[in-house]
Amino acid sequence: MLRDHRIRYLIVGAGTNILYFGLFWLGWHVLEGVLPYLVVTALANLMTALIMYPTYRGFVFSSSAGWLRGFTKFYAVYLFGLACSLVGMPLLIELLNTPVLLAQALVILLVPVASYLLHRFWTFRDVSHTPVDA
Repeated sequence: MLRDHRIRYLIVGAGTNILYFGLFWLGWHVLEGVLPYLVVTALANLMTALIMYPTYRGFVFSSSAGWLRGFTKFYAVYLFGLACSLVGMPLLIELLNTPVLLAQALVILLVPVASYLLHRFWTFRDVSHTPVDA
């Protein structure tokens, strides 16, 4: 079962979301009143990317691309998720009066499918296989 990168992605992705939400939760509770929730969101996003990149690179996609080039592309995809948070959270919080932590959890649910496709076919694309190779 672990031979399929999609299964590995689901496992690591679940762990990534737990880590990200945990970092956001911790940051929000420690820095509430000091930093706005959107800054805490950006910090949690960066920290999660730095922690999880090696796992996605090695375990999920078995990439041999250069570390810095790969991380740059990986973080570009993370910036997509951050953009979703920076747009979605204020909409949920300011317009719909959703609590901050619930708003973050809802946004987290929306990003994984697009992130997978971007990582699979851009960040960790294996040029030795054809684009239709699963």
